[in-house]
Amino acid sequence: MEERDQKHGTKRKGGMVTMPFIFANEVCDKLAVVGFNANMINYLTTKIHMPMTKAANTLTNFGGTASLTPLLGAYVADAYAGRFWTITVASVVYVVTNIAIPDLRIQMDVESAR
Repeated sequence: MEERDQKHGTKRKGGMVTMPFIFANEVCDKLAVVGFNANMINYLTTKIHMPMTKAANTLTNFGGTASLTPLLGAYVADAYAGRFWTITVASVVYVVTNIAIPDLRIQMDVESAR
């Protein structure tokens, strides 16, 4: 199944074999972004009582910033940390924030109910 390079005897990486995984990852990412934006607009306008225009502007700024963070990660990976450690640290930060944010939201809801 895996082809070997005739000159060096090494395996070829990537190609059409990895394309379905990349495509599925991008589809899931776009679905998550659409769901996040819809829920966040609802949250900002109903719970925070932010005007619709300011809420939309906030989400646009957030999306732009989130789109630029891979450039920062690429710079850190190339200049300092290396690919493995950059991905490892970013993944740990991602998991920790996904665990901490629901707890923060629950605390905010409890405080606002007082």
